[in-house]
Amino acid sequence: MATPVRVAIIGTGFSGISAAVELQRKGIEDFVMFEQAPGLGGTWFYNRYPGAEVDLESHVYSFSYERYDWTRTHADWRELLGYLNHVAAKHGLLEHMKFNETVEDITWSDETRQYTVTSSSGEDHGVFTAVISAVGFLNIPLVPPFARGETEFEGAMCHTSRWIEGLSLEGKKVGVVGTGSSAVQIVTEAEKVASEVKIFQLEPNWLLPKNSRDFSDVERRLNRFAPVYWYRRLRLYFDYDKRQYFSSHARSTGRTNRRKHAEAQEFMRRELGDHPELLKLATPTFPFEGRRTVVSDTYYRALTSPHVTLVPHGVKGLTKSGAIDANGDEHDLDVIVLATGFDAANYLGNFRVHGEHGVDLHEQWAGEPEALLGLMVPNFPNFFIMYGPNTNSIPLVSFYQAQAKFAAALIGRLRGKTGSRVRVRNSVFVAYNDWVQDQLAKTVWAGTTNYFRAHSGRGKIVSQWPLGATPYILATKLFRRIGTRID
Repeated sequence: MATPVRVAIIGTGFSGISAAVELQRKGIEDFVMFEQAPGLGGTWFYNRYPGAEVDLESHVYSFSYERYDWTRTHADWRELLGYLNHVAAKHGLLEHMKFNETVEDITWSDETRQYTVTSSSGEDHGVFTAVISAVGFLNIPLVPPFARGETEFEGAMCHTSRWIEGLSLEGKKVGVVGTGSSAVQIVTEAEKVASEVKIFQLEPNWLLPKNSRDFSDVERRLNRFAPVYWYRRLRLYFDYDKRQYFSSHARSTGRTNRRKHAEAQEFMRRELGDHPELLKLATPTFPFEGRRTVVSDTYYRALTSPHVTLVPHGVKGLTKSGAIDANGDEHDLDVIVLATGFDAANYLGNFRVHGEHGVDLHEQWAGEPEALLGLMVPNFPNFFIMYGPNTNSIPLVSFYQAQAKFAAALIGRLRGKTGSRVRVRNSVFVAYNDWVQDQLAKTVWAGTTNYFRAHSGRGKIVSQWPLGATPYILATKLFRRIGTRID
């Protein structure tokens, strides 16, 4: 007779929903999904700023088993949230979700070989055979020092991932701090309606055209035909895989890196060639792909607008009516948008995890997170991390599905009589992470200051996967067998 298992899933975004579906496919229906927000969606619940949309094409930024009638090549946050609600409803996941429930602590018992989950409500959730963390790594907003705590600024100020509901930019003097992915999206929208837009830039980023557009009625009708839909998805998948073959995208000598670098330079010259002062300010000094490459069809065009100003300085302080830049100049503003990204290297930074013999996960990591395939860590049996260390690559949803299958398969094996805990083999864990770091050392990421790196220690790259999705998917199948043991 099978031993019953009970699972806690932390998060209800793409990876959390993927984990739940794979558990169901293994016949595991006893699971609880904890969500700190009042609704599902994860990233796409919180990122509601004007212009927020995905950087990947809709057909590949979706589950392989769930088609959808996409309206755009790249879906915005509303459509993505609608998609996730559709998938959750179809698979009966809503009844498993606990909203407004912030997980604070996850603790393993050596005696019972089970986990307890402590959350903000104080409710007794019982015990769990296994825990799947599906919170990702871009979930802790990075707020600059000048904006922390109480400030004297009397206008509206918020981080892009914590947009103030009902906040309008129409007719306002808007300051955007940052030049990353969220910044370029909001600048484009602000330029359309604001009286003035000022972009505070520490450094520019490399930028490629996105080629984003609405699908025509004919395209949407064709996309509803399953073979057409899957063809579009597979073509996109293999295109991304080809780009990342042997880290071609991330090595300065790689064919993809050189081709995309030339494309980025040409795009910049084409859009800003008539504005030499902007061309100079918008040209990065670090290697192409050294940081996250931004995609936008409209940002450069927005820079040329007469009511948009690119300020080549960061912000060092606030006044009642605006901001003071690093040069000491004051700027009168009604709204300040912090497009300053996330504390990306702080994996699972929102809660504590205690494993065998009370070991604290964050203390064990000592500021340099690492895991087998980003999924499992020694001393933490039956604990799985979705989108964990060194798994940031594209197409993301393909990674989520592979990780969910890995976790669900091993949790499913706990129903047998072979054992009650699944653990990572330490020798495999060490060898794997040595290989990952050796591969990453050959990339342009290793020579650039970026959010891919740990805050402390050697500053090693803790977020990136060096290859494409197919090698990772194959690795999850291999290491599920040779990298873990059940006792």
